[in-house]
Formats: sequence, structure tokens, C-alpha cells
Amino acid sequence: MTHPHHHGHCPHRELAVGWALHALEPTGNSLVTAHLPDCPTCTHTATQTEEVAALLGLSIPHVTPSAQLEHRILRATSTTTKTPLGPPAHWTPPTPHITRRLWHRAKNWLRAPR
Repeated sequence: MTHPHHHGHCPHRELAVGWALHALEPTGNSLVTAHLPDCPTCTHTATQTEEVAALLGLSIPHVTPSAQLEHRILRATSTTTKTPLGPPAHWTPPTPHITRRLWHRAKNWLRAPR
């Protein structure tokens, strides 16, 4: 019998990408969270996606906005009606082992000569 995950193919693989990017609705998020412990393909996909996302975030230079821009934004936001925000409907923090691994990779990437 051929396993559905043979050669890295799993029907939930695309959802694993969405899960890693925190872009799923609660139903999809729950499905992938329950699925990951049993699927090395999706776990690998989620880990790779988180690594790429972390490196992309570190690849852009930090830019401090001008005082003029900050003033314009503050003025614009002070004239709008403020709607109280509640907590997100559902948020799952990244798995600790993945977070540590990403942190170490990002540190090494930042230290690498360019």
C-alpha cells in the first residue's frame, strides 16, 4: 500500500504553509495543528516556510520614518473614530523548537560576511 505522504506529497502540504505564516482560519489551523505531529512532510514544509519568512523579515534594512511622516500619521489617526479591538479570534504561538531553531539560523545569517 502506498502511503499518501510518499515522496513528500501530502494533501495538507499547502495548509502547512498557511499555518506557518499564521494565515489560516481557525478550522484550517486546528486541522494542521492536529496533523503536524503525524506528518513529517508537513512538519518539514512548515519549518522551511517559517525559516524563509524569518529570513525575509531580516533581509530588509531598518528604516526610521521621518518626523514629518510620523506627525502626519499621528494627526490622521487622531481624527478617526477608534473602535476597540479585541483579542484575535484564534492565535497559536510557534512551536518552541521551531522558534529556537529559527533564531539561531537568523543570528548566523546576520553574522555571515556579505
